[in-house]
Amino acid sequence: MRQARLALLQAGLLDKVIATIAGMPSPQKEAAEIEWEYSNSLKRSQPLVAQLGAALGLTTDKLDALFLTASTL
Repeated sequence: MRQARLALLQAGLLDKVIATIAGMPSPQKEAAEIEWEYSNSLKRSQPLVAQLGAALGLTTDKLDALFLTASTL
C-alpha cells in the first residue's frame, strides 16, 4: 500500500482517490475505506482497483503503468 500511495502521489492522483472513496455511497464507502487503510497489499485484480480506475477515468494501460511504477518504489 505504501508503494501504491507513492505511485498515485507521483501521478497526481492520490487526492482524487481519497476524494473518490469519500464520495462513495454507504456501505461501499466504508468497505473501501477499510481496504484502503488496512490492507497490506493491493492487487491489480481487486474490484476496488477497477472501481477506482473507472471513477478516475483511467484506462487499463494507465492502471497497469501505475502498478509497474509502484513495483519500483
